[in-house]
Amino acid sequence: MKKATLGLIILCVFSALVYAGPEQYSGKEMKQVAPIPPACPNWTGFYIGGFAGYKFAATNTDLDLGGLWDGPNPLDAADRDVILSNSPDNLDTSGFEAGGLVGYNYQWNKWVFGLEASGGYLWLDDSHDTGNFTVPASQDVYSLTTSFKTHYLVTMGPRIGYAFCRWLPYVTGGLAVGDIEFHQALVQPNVGQQFADGTDTRVGWMVGGGLQYAITDHWSARAQYQYIDLGCADFNSIADPPFQAYTGHHEICLREHNASFAIIYGF
Repeated sequence: MKKATLGLIILCVFSALVYAGPEQYSGKEMKQVAPIPPACPNWTGFYIGGFAGYKFAATNTDLDLGGLWDGPNPLDAADRDVILSNSPDNLDTSGFEAGGLVGYNYQWNKWVFGLEASGGYLWLDDSHDTGNFTVPASQDVYSLTTSFKTHYLVTMGPRIGYAFCRWLPYVTGGLAVGDIEFHQALVQPNVGQQFADGTDTRVGWMVGGGLQYAITDHWSARAQYQYIDLGCADFNSIADPPFQAYTGHHEICLREHNASFAIIYGF
């Protein structure tokens, strides 16, 4: 009897395993919840930032001598031609810039419209010295030194960009203000000199573009390029005796190619 009971139990267990089929799932166990992508930032609002950049300055110079340099003494005209041939036609140079910026953006759909002002200090200067040279016709000896510096650059203008979520490519253009410090001296040793020496604040224009990335909802980073044209500064010669009747006009034109990187905080 016990054997029959044991055999019946084993048969029931085996039947249950056979007819139970595979394990049933509700379907919920197999679902994986996809992570929610981070929300795209809203670019609207005020912002401030700091930047550092590297600049190339295309600096053209021109010297024009008049008065008694044009005659009637033909030796003066010969001196003039040799002096002008030794005058540099450019003082191209490059250097660094550091500064700050402030602006406001307004986002409409994916378009972003803004206005920004920036100001930076520049390390840009160059000089040229001919040393003494002799005019063959007159045997007169001269030297010509030329130098320039620019200390600051201020820009202000609108920006227009198109937001690809956290990426914001944009274009910009507007006003540029900078200074030009210029010195040029023509010296005849033991005789006298005529020179130009002064600083001019130039108002010009800029155009450029960049790419900005929102690291968080408040912090972003960007790379930017600007072309700056500050036009030309003009100076007239100041002469020591006996050069009062020997006139001169000095001109320097400044253009900049500016590449910068900025860290920005948006409010």
